[in-house]
Amino acid sequence: MNIRETFDDLRNSVKAGRVNHTGFLEPDLAAELVAKLRQADISVTVSGGYPGAKRRVVTVFPDTIPEATTPLSAIYIAEAPDEATLNAGLRRQLEPGDIGDIIRHQDGYSAVILAKESSKLKTSINVAGHERSYEPFKLGLLAGSRKRVQVIVPSLRVDALGAKAFNVSRSYFAKGIAAGNVTINGKRADKSSSSEVGDEIYAQGIGRMYLNSVQGETRKGNLKVLLDVEKA
Repeated sequence: MNIRETFDDLRNSVKAGRVNHTGFLEPDLAAELVAKLRQADISVTVSGGYPGAKRRVVTVFPDTIPEATTPLSAIYIAEAPDEATLNAGLRRQLEPGDIGDIIRHQDGYSAVILAKESSKLKTSINVAGHERSYEPFKLGLLAGSRKRVQVIVPSLRVDALGAKAFNVSRSYFAKGIAAGNVTINGKRADKSSSSEVGDEIYAQGIGRMYLNSVQGETRKGNLKVLLDVEKA
């Protein structure tokens, strides 16, 4: 996906007074696009169907509308050997951007899809050479959590914020940064990276957080910050 072209397309839709959205995007692409849209003062929402979703849809809308989101749905398939095989089966009937996360359950898999594209699905899906039936699945049943927390940190460095947000040691989170598993607004973080209010920080395999606000300093000079934390 070309970020610049997608940005221009979404911006032009908003200028024309229309709601528009992308397909499902990978974490870094969605975060980078959302950051660019917000910098341009374009109203935007982002959703993957459940808190902590990896692949998400970006929706833009004009200021004349209070808010807009793209309808999503989910299906459940009991018999599939693994995520990749099920994804391949779904892509025989849907475009890659129509398909969000595929979530493993104890006895099967669920897949998040664009609601308007669900009509493209046939009555069964070919999974590894076998026709498998599926059934609707409520998005609200998918795992994931989102909470707002106040934490005290020595600085707005990403390793300090990540350690507090996800209840891990600072050194552990720093290792994830060094391995290239942490991004800020879709861009790879480094050991000295700091965050600003509104930034999205994504830690692969752990979750996602947003720096909501800086609420002040403690007597010792540390910062009180408010974080929105999502865990899959």
